[in-house]
Amino acid sequence: MYDVRLVTTAPLPADDPDTPRLASALRAAGVEVDLADWHDATVDWSTARVTVLRSPWDYVDRLDEFLQWATHVATVSALWNPIALVRWNTHKSYLLDLMTRGAPVVPTVVLTRGGAAALDGIADAQGWNTVVVKPAVGVGARGAGRFAIGDEAGQRHLDELLAVGDVLVQPYAASVESVGELSIVLAEGRVTHGVRKRPAAGEYRIHEEYGGQLEASALTPGVIELAERVWSVLPAPALYARVDLLELSGGWHVLEVEVTEPRLFLELGPADATEQLVKAVMARLG
Repeated sequence: MYDVRLVTTAPLPADDPDTPRLASALRAAGVEVDLADWHDATVDWSTARVTVLRSPWDYVDRLDEFLQWATHVATVSALWNPIALVRWNTHKSYLLDLMTRGAPVVPTVVLTRGGAAALDGIADAQGWNTVVVKPAVGVGARGAGRFAIGDEAGQRHLDELLAVGDVLVQPYAASVESVGELSIVLAEGRVTHGVRKRPAAGEYRIHEEYGGQLEASALTPGVIELAERVWSVLPAPALYARVDLLELSGGWHVLEVEVTEPRLFLELGPADATEQLVKAVMARLG
């Protein structure tokens, strides 16, 4: 019986510095740790007291299978984050729920698979000049596109996405090109560190595969309060979270809240960021 099993996938679609760092720190604290691929049929998931989702990043291509797997694991091990939170978080319509809970969210329109929608009409109704169109189930910027109103390519992109899944339409925040995106990492509801993500010149996607750069970022009291307030309105308890913010209309707005399998950028945080996460995991062991 393992104390903790950290869940990943193979092959990984991107680098995962967090999982080895967390595994090493847990072992240094005397915790017996296993690493496993979520779709490895040979794994007996009942042989770990606590199962922690870390980098099962291919779940977006197999969402139904992933949720069935996670539901099973939750019956034989203590799954973190919990299955209710995972189900909520794997479809980005959760942003609408967060908005009803009082969080300042980037304005979002959710469109249903197979439907017909006019992108220019949506933008006109919302007062947006440039929009981002992206899948409602996705990781990184995969499938995302930025379009000015009147660009026929935007409508084609929307139609293509709607043919295969639900879609989000949001206003483009030009501040990402100058200010970047701010990610705040939390463990047990406490902010551990922040990371600034900046796009390459001429790009708006902040992800490393598009040339984006990451750097540790000091956080203002207001940003810390906002991240912890978002945590407080999550629909279920969480072990860890990452709150991603964009500057829009002069204030920070929630772009995403990652509580399924977020990169936590532990390598950019202070040493006690990993320590706080280790303590939170160990608390689940009783």
